[in-house]
Amino acid sequence: MRRAVRVALGAAGAVTLLVAGAPSAEAGARGCNHRTCISVDGSGLHVDSVSASTTWNGDFTGHFHVWGGGLDTNSRTAFWGYHQQFTVPVGRDLPNRAVVCAEGWEHVKGGFQSRGRACEEIHL
Repeated sequence: MRRAVRVALGAAGAVTLLVAGAPSAEAGARGCNHRTCISVDGSGLHVDSVSASTTWNGDFTGHFHVWGGGLDTNSRTAFWGYHQQFTVPVGRDLPNRAVVCAEGWEHVKGGFQSRGRACEEIHL
């Protein structure tokens, strides 16, 4: 009897999803990894912009690299503090399942040290 109730509830849930439709996916996403964050602004596959920033207490002097989905650009070398963003205007659709990443690079003693790579997938 319990199994029949679970099957019936599962079927009812599936019908509800079909009638109501699956939640809409949007290009808008954000996330952080180590001391680097990425923010993708847009709707559906359309991306308005991609921004890279630091986390709280993640300040560094260096640059950001933003790439993926046809993007490939570097920021200027500067001091990047919390709430400062490097924003790449996009204004177009990116391919379904494109992965867009931002990586912070601290300039240390004539070299570069990664401060984290944050990525988001664009999908329907």
